[in-house]
Amino acid sequence: MKKFRIGIAFFYHESHSFTPLQTTLSDFKDEALLRGEELLEHYQNTKTELGGFIDKLSTYENVEIVPLLSASAIPSGVVTSEAYNIIENMMLSEIQQAMPLDGMLLALHGAMVVENMDDPEEALLSQITKVIGETIPIATTLDMHANLGEKMIHYTPLHFGFKTYPHVDMYDQGVSAASALMDVIVDKKVYFAAFSKLPMLLPSLNMKTDEGPMKKMMDYSVEFEAHEDIHNVSIFGGFPYADIQSGGASILVIATNLDAAQRCCDVLSKRYWTLKDEFLMQLPTISQAIAVAKTYEGNKPLVLADISDNPLSCGTGDTTGLLDALLQSTISNALFGCLYDPISIEKCIQAGEGASVDLELGGKIVPYYGLPIKVTAKVMKIKNGIFYNSGPFNHNLKVDLKNSVHIQVNSIDIVLIGRAMSANDPEIFRHLDITIEDKKVLVLKVKNHFLAAFKPLIEETIYVDAPGVSTNNLSLLPYTNIPRPIWPLDSIER
Repeated sequence: MKKFRIGIAFFYHESHSFTPLQTTLSDFKDEALLRGEELLEHYQNTKTELGGFIDKLSTYENVEIVPLLSASAIPSGVVTSEAYNIIENMMLSEIQQAMPLDGMLLALHGAMVVENMDDPEEALLSQITKVIGETIPIATTLDMHANLGEKMIHYTPLHFGFKTYPHVDMYDQGVSAASALMDVIVDKKVYFAAFSKLPMLLPSLNMKTDEGPMKKMMDYSVEFEAHEDIHNVSIFGGFPYADIQSGGASILVIATNLDAAQRCCDVLSKRYWTLKDEFLMQLPTISQAIAVAKTYEGNKPLVLADISDNPLSCGTGDTTGLLDALLQSTISNALFGCLYDPISIEKCIQAGEGASVDLELGGKIVPYYGLPIKVTAKVMKIKNGIFYNSGPFNHNLKVDLKNSVHIQVNSIDIVLIGRAMSANDPEIFRHLDITIEDKKVLVLKVKNHFLAAFKPLIEETIYVDAPGVSTNNLSLLPYTNIPRPIWPLDSIER
């Protein structure tokens, strides 16, 4: 029996063109820069794309999984050319050493921006194809917020976008990509792709798939996937903070019949366009949100979401506008999390648990969005910041915050962390022995992913228009590279 050698790899970053930060090689090392067997150890038994690759390929007796390279970093600023080139060369070297391969599975994001490059993911696929040859099939997974460009389709029709937001189907799409790849390799199945790029730059806040316009689009896609010829439909919302030529929403249809794929794509594109206004939201100001929190009397915690500084939307994680308002309010029994502040963490570690310490919280990276706040805090708990996600988003994946500290200022609990990280899993608080269910108000640097685990634990979420680089008001951003005209920045009639 022939043994099919399938390479698996991961190169993942969501990049923000308008933050002063850059993403360097050390940022990838902090998250996951792994080769060979290290990749299998890290991602096996996780609900991630690579977890899906591994589990699905393991069901075939005649498949040898060839782990290549994993490189991912927390969303942040543009990736430096140096970091990208080093990682690309590492990946190509691993692939070259692993040859011959019969197929390849690649987990990408689709919204990476690299300095002095137009489309790094397309460039990566081009280089990989040169190494393995144009006849070796490739399948990828992509984030729902991918800024997909048409050139990506030239290398393979098999791109599988996440269908949920919060992204709790990463594992499922890994399985789908692996299944389709093996269909091509073993059964010689032929797939085609139809692609549509729409002139829409959509804010991601209202892309949740349990309600609203994106749910409608996903429901439409399910209807088409019931057709015999249609294998998969991906609805991409795009990542609006990436100022690149491929920016914006798109649709990709994979089918065994090209005409059927194109008809499906055309219908869904028209429906997508008609729903565009439903993606826009008006948000309360900080003072309005604090006023609601003051009078809140629910049975479960109320969440104020500081979406403009959500680290998974490339926020710096250290803006202080909402924290300052919380500390000046009369709200009690509130928890703020999490504030990226390694300087304050070091002072807390030196002082020790139980000590009182004078701190200047946050505001160190972009003071324009709020200056540091001077406080006297009690150090409640100090930990190394390592835990494993217990919720459905990236379930069982190891997280390393590079130290974490629970402090208390008056009656407000605050969690400080050594890496900018969204509070998307309850373990980020539980590993510090904080019981979130007992709190009246949670003020979190999050957007929508946290709902996957927190929704059963909370009463309501108020998305707050606080200052930050990842503002929901896209008109505030100085775009220069996105294709124009584009809605809602420009008036367009179709």
